[in-house]
Amino acid sequence: MNALEKREKAMEQMYFLASEMAFKVQSRRDRVLAHWVADLVGATEVEAYLAEIIDVRTTAEGDDGVIAKILADVRAAGRILDEKELRVQMATLMQ
Repeated sequence: MNALEKREKAMEQMYFLASEMAFKVQSRRDRVLAHWVADLVGATEVEAYLAEIIDVRTTAEGDDGVIAKILADVRAAGRILDEKELRVQMATLMQ
C-alpha cells in the first residue's frame, strides 16, 4: 500500500467517523426534543412519539418534516409554538 492509498483510506475513515458522530448527535437531539414536546403537549408515550419523529426523519423529510410534525402536534393539543422558537430549540439541542 503506497502513501496515496493510505491517505485515501484515512480520509474515508475520517468521513465515516464524522458521519457517524453527526448521526449520533442528531439522534440524541431528537430524543431530547421528543421529551420536550411530549411535556409541552402532555403526551405520556414519549418513546412512541420519538418513534414517530424518527419515522418522519427517515422518510427523507429531514428537519423540515420533523418541524412540520411537531408544529401540527402542538397545535392539535391546543398549544401555541412558533416555528422560529422550535428551530431555536433544535439548534440549542444540537450543541
